[in-house]
Amino acid sequence: MDIWLLAAQLALGGGVPPLEMEEIEAPLHRRDVAKAALPSLPSPNLCSPAANPNNVEVCPTNGGGMATAAPTPRSMSAAAARWPSPEQVMTPSRRPTLPQVDPSARPVTGAQLYQFRTAALQAGELYAQVAPYRYINRWQRAFVSPTHGDWQALLAAEAAAMARRQGQAPLTVMVGDSLALWLPVDELPADQLWLNQSISGETTTHMLGRLHYFADTQPQTIHLMAGINDLKAGVPEAQVVDNLYRMMTRLQQQHPQSRLVVYSILPTRLQEVSSDRIQRVNQRLAALAVHQGATYVDLYTTFSDRQGLLRLDLTTDGLHLSSRGYTLWQAALVSY
Repeated sequence: MDIWLLAAQLALGGGVPPLEMEEIEAPLHRRDVAKAALPSLPSPNLCSPAANPNNVEVCPTNGGGMATAAPTPRSMSAAAARWPSPEQVMTPSRRPTLPQVDPSARPVTGAQLYQFRTAALQAGELYAQVAPYRYINRWQRAFVSPTHGDWQALLAAEAAAMARRQGQAPLTVMVGDSLALWLPVDELPADQLWLNQSISGETTTHMLGRLHYFADTQPQTIHLMAGINDLKAGVPEAQVVDNLYRMMTRLQQQHPQSRLVVYSILPTRLQEVSSDRIQRVNQRLAALAVHQGATYVDLYTTFSDRQGLLRLDLTTDGLHLSSRGYTLWQAALVSY
């Protein structure tokens, strides 16, 4: 373009004439390439505290214009109000609060009960005198059911520990199956020792083979409840009565100074165990107990409804007892 022509157009106010296409294509191409090579950045917010540390008012006013004011110093009290409280700050020396342990927690499965009693025994304690939550981290993680042999070994070890530690303290022994096994001993009188020699699922034949476990103890009272598992398994009534008689005889020979309390077989709601069979065994058991000089306690009448079945409010499954059922049994236990 002629330089003199350009100067004339500028002087006349005509502005700069448009460039030819070949004169602008190359610069535009270079700008596009440079722009593509750079990452996109967010537009700065001049109203934010980070972009405006001196609190200069540069934001649009209501009228749309821009206003500028002198910097306003920050208030120390306002800044302190925004500081987090000490409870919100985790320092290296501060540790999180551990969850509270429920002191009323109790084992609810055979595996948990076995692990709790084993933990207490290994610590040199008698489980009936220990709150279960002390070993909760061990028994709550118990999922493998112990074998019958495991239970037998545990009962023998607990009886040996009781014989060593009893001294002159009064002792009460429980002998039975699952009904006696789950007796909540922590609700029984604390002025005496309690030794529970019961195993779930056992018959009278099983119990006869392990009465010697606690032979070295000096119980003041021995409570015996057995026979329901025999009837469930179809054992003849005569054999059940004979085994119960042999158990009473052996216990009296082994502990002549002890008082023997024999309980009637409780009613059930099971179809395979009729009320008639239970009552016939109980009648013969009562006669044998009187003959042997033992104390016979009839719980059948109290625990049965009008049909001769276990009362619904006293059971969890038609055989085992509910908390209310154990409360009723405990009232009889502490009376003898």
